[in-house]
Amino acid sequence: MNKSNLVKFYSTYKLYIFPTVVGLSALFLILFVIYPQAVKLVTNQKKEGELVNKSEFLESKVLALESYDGEDLSRKLEYTLSAFPEEKDFGNVIGLLQQLAGQSGFNVSSIALGASSSKAKQESYEVKLEVTGAKALIQTLLSNLENSPRLIQVGGIEISSSSSQGTDVSLTISVLYSPILTNFGSIDSPLPQLSQQEEELISRLSRETSIVSGLPTNAALTPRGKVNPFE
Repeated sequence: MNKSNLVKFYSTYKLYIFPTVVGLSALFLILFVIYPQAVKLVTNQKKEGELVNKSEFLESKVLALESYDGEDLSRKLEYTLSAFPEEKDFGNVIGLLQQLAGQSGFNVSSIALGASSSKAKQESYEVKLEVTGAKALIQTLLSNLENSPRLIQVGGIEISSSSSQGTDVSLTISVLYSPILTNFGSIDSPLPQLSQQEEELISRLSRETSIVSGLPTNAALTPRGKVNPFE
């Protein structure tokens, strides 16, 4: 195409060429400059809003943590773990059963540790408690066991014939425990709060723990045979 033809072509289509070039330039500018910058701006504003909200949430979380009484929380945790520990506490359970038997007017003949079992998120192991005492006090013994600050369940009871020393009672007890949760939520999770019912339960545990720990025990333990507590 020579110069004269080019001039003729431009003269003929100049009303279309200029708007087309301007339109294509504007489209190029929108697609490759304005739109990416607008998207980036919106994204940055969204991230900024999220950071502000997170900052405010964490600040409120810090203030809530500072308002907690550390000693009070430690006591509540101690009461909770004493009732529902994270692992097998053979020594504590044996001592507790001796105390409760003595409080109920029974003498301990033997305590044997049995097999472990697992159900849902709850673990347990079996304890066989053999005591001797007055038949009229069996209900008292059961009541003290059921109201123990330690989570235990009486699964079975056998009553032998009375002798000069009293009635022989054999109890099968399930002692409950549960591993502590390792996942307490992320830093963005809200702080867990104790409900009114949970607060009342912990208060009850504290009272019952104090009562049991202050009880004198007159139960005599006479082991029968050898028991491996690690089975």
